[in-house]
Amino acid sequence: MTAINIKSARVVIYTTLRCPHCQHLKRWLKRNKVPFLDFNVGKPGKMQKQFFEIGGQTVPLIVIGSNKFVGFNPNQLKKVLQREGLL
Repeated sequence: MTAINIKSARVVIYTTLRCPHCQHLKRWLKRNKVPFLDFNVGKPGKMQKQFFEIGGQTVPLIVIGSNKFVGFNPNQLKKVLQREGLL
């Protein structure tokens, strides 16, 4: 994934494989037919570096347009997606 693709993506999530909230988030997005990019930041690498550079400390980190928030809160997520015209 290039920086251009990441910037053009409407919903980007940073997750780890062992995070149960991350798994719930991914299932919720799929169930609601919201396209997203998912980056596993559980291992050192380019995506983990980017995660820390944008202020990431815990997962899931969700980026929707200029909105950035941590954790899976379906009500908050739904409001932001509706406001952005994605749901």
